[in-house]
Amino acid sequence: MTVLVTGATGFLGRRVVQGLLDTGQEVRVMVRRPGSESALYQPPTDVCYGDVSDPDALAEACRDVAAVVHLVAVIRGGAKEFDAINRQGTANVVAAARAAGTVRRFVHVSALGAGNAPELPYLYSKWQGEQAVASGGIPHTILRPSLIFGPGDEFTAAVAALVRVTPVTPVIGSGNNRLQPIHVDDAAAAIVSAVSGNLRGNRTVEIGGPEQLSYNDVVSVIAKTLGRSGRRVHVPVWAVRGPVAMLGLLTPRPPLNKAMLQLITLRNVADTHGVERAFGFKPRPLAGNVDYLRDITTGAALRMTLGF
Repeated sequence: MTVLVTGATGFLGRRVVQGLLDTGQEVRVMVRRPGSESALYQPPTDVCYGDVSDPDALAEACRDVAAVVHLVAVIRGGAKEFDAINRQGTANVVAAARAAGTVRRFVHVSALGAGNAPELPYLYSKWQGEQAVASGGIPHTILRPSLIFGPGDEFTAAVAALVRVTPVTPVIGSGNNRLQPIHVDDAAAAIVSAVSGNLRGNRTVEIGGPEQLSYNDVVSVIAKTLGRSGRRVHVPVWAVRGPVAMLGLLTPRPPLNKAMLQLITLRNVADTHGVERAFGFKPRPLAGNVDYLRDITTGAALRMTLGF
């Protein structure tokens, strides 16, 4: 069967495409610009161009496919961007998949913590996207991953950059909020498994790594990996709102924006055995699997920290 993957060239999408190809699936990728498919490890020959706001492009992308993996989402921007991509974009993909008449499985990647909470625009938009999938009439699996880490991720790289360029690492809030980092290859493996229909019926599955770690723990693991002391200073949330807003105005890619600041102190955990029960494998821990952060130079760390 042919599987359509949206967001195929992204951090997670590249691994999903490769995982599907490795299991013998025929893959069609939807990318925004001609040539961007070169970012894939093994570019498929079946490529279509467009984005989730273009009904005609989506109709062509969904033609004759048996499954759809929908990965397109944004966390940079504000409520307007979240609504346009995370909610309406998802609804557009669902509508195109339904109209195609051939799609037998829809796998949607949401976010752990998604819920009916308009005061948290990012998580609210992800929840609205889930509602579009659930009401779309196509057998579906919704995956809600916790923080995804691995080579190329933004979160652990941003923390590593701070650790590398500051003598004492600033931590927003108490740092006691719990996270459950899951490696990108494990998240991709869960998605590939969901495509094959290993989960019966319409399911929403929360996935995370094998450990629930505090933010302080995450900083310590990264500092140890980089051979740093891991000393921290805790900064109140209110004290960073102004600098975060200023960075957003002055720099092209700030390490934090308003939405990320809202999320950074939230509890974000799932069942530590959820992946193993649903997909039959145990995900890897954070410690021992972030050696890629050693490649971040001091110069690159400084540019990341300053939003460049």
